[in-house]
Amino acid sequence: MKKWFIVAMTVLLASCSYSPIYNGKEPYPGSRFLLMENPRHTMDFFVDSMTEQLVESNTSISARTPIAVTSFVDLQYMDTTNWLGNSVSEGFIFQLQRRGFKVVDFKTTGSIRVTSQGDFALSRDWKDLAQEQEVQYVLTGTMLRQEGGVLVNARVVAMRSRIVVATAQAFLPADRIGRDLDTMNTIRTQDGLIIRSDPTRTSPNTIVLRP
Repeated sequence: MKKWFIVAMTVLLASCSYSPIYNGKEPYPGSRFLLMENPRHTMDFFVDSMTEQLVESNTSISARTPIAVTSFVDLQYMDTTNWLGNSVSEGFIFQLQRRGFKVVDFKTTGSIRVTSQGDFALSRDWKDLAQEQEVQYVLTGTMLRQEGGVLVNARVVAMRSRIVVATAQAFLPADRIGRDLDTMNTIRTQDGLIIRSDPTRTSPNTIVLRP
């Protein structure tokens, strides 16, 4: 009887500490009480692992060094990104900050814009942002779509010298992304304009960012 009690308690404790990896596409596989703990998306584990690579290979930046994170771009078209490239960069902001790094969010406007659609503190319009930002290093990277997923390369580069001071590389399987790669909302630049191509729309939204 005592042995059965020990086994039952072990299983219970293991189930309480278990947090299933979730790709955001299928229904959440965990039981309801697991929602008391934050379910972790596959992207979270993926970016976490790449951040560890960056920290291990880092040769220059410290916790007090201002660093910015930009969208990851298509390796074949350096002026093009999509929802995945933006999601990866958002994940790196989280992972770096929780490790104590000084992350500069240059998309923050410094004010709150209240509208009937919502209250906004972030923007991708250069006119809403500060003209000068305290950034010494930038974390950026590329994505290359391959059969079965996306190869992601990340690097931290000094803004003035262009010297690479940290690198990381990983492969993200397509079935772990949680969205169909063929329906990516593509964002690219053309003649100084940012063009967002949404496959559900007949014409793209164009936002002028050039001064």
